[in-house]
Amino acid sequence: MKALQSLTDLFREHVADAKNFTVWAEDGALFCTQGDSVDGFELEYTAIVFMQDVRVQPHILMMHLVSWMNTHDPYRMEKGLPFPTFATELLDNGRCDIKIKIDLREAFALQAHPQGNWQQHGERFECVGDFAARVDEDDLNELVLFVGHLDDLP
Repeated sequence: MKALQSLTDLFREHVADAKNFTVWAEDGALFCTQGDSVDGFELEYTAIVFMQDVRVQPHILMMHLVSWMNTHDPYRMEKGLPFPTFATELLDNGRCDIKIKIDLREAFALQAHPQGNWQQHGERFECVGDFAARVDEDDLNELVLFVGHLDDLP
């Protein structure tokens, strides 16, 4: 559940009162095929971020969340995931309670690996998730376009 850990890290970094917040998952579901072999699965869950009596401006916190979604979960609409929801209670002296709900989906697949933590049919595999930050286009090399014909292949 790398997305959940990434959200935890995000809010830990941007909330001054880091001891007053918790992040957890609920309403989780496991999507998989059933058969003789495991080939992968998806986890779908709601991440709950709860901050109590923290000194933070809610709109600034939301900017960090939008930035995180743009970087780590840019295909939410294609996945059919709803927009995050929240509840806020403004307290005295610039403090507030905030609860954020964000639905997440992570896919996992098996990749052959000699020291993998899963074994089936005499072969070892590593369970690898697809959660990663989107690559910044400025960090990519030049796109090279190859033009050819199928007859050119060996």
